Amino acid sequence: MLKQTKNWLRKHDFEYHQDFIRPLMGTERTFVLKFGRDSKKNSRVIVKYRYTFFGKLKITELDLHIHGQHNPRVFASEADFIEYLEQHLDKIKLDAYKHPERLEAE
Repeated sequence: MLKQTKNWLRKHDFEYHQDFIRPLMGTERTFVLKFGRDSKKNSRVIVKYRYTFFGKLKITELDLHIHGQHNPRVFASEADFIEYLEQHLDKIKLDAYKHPERLEAE
């Protein structure tokens, strides 16, 4: 799951850890991918998915929480998600969402 995202994270030297959360009731499942730099995995992607009748995996929602954001960014597809990461790579690298002064220091 999220093969393109994992490749993007490896390409830009991010470390990641993945967890599956299996609900007791309901058809929708949850996958959490925590990522970050220097063993600080403080950003996470929460993927809500389900399986179709024929067994195919269908992602219903991707939520991105960068550095402890309270209001997540929501994406419909992995392609939209990777496009957002490419546009905001500098802020993600410098932890500038929490500390905007780090972006101006360069």
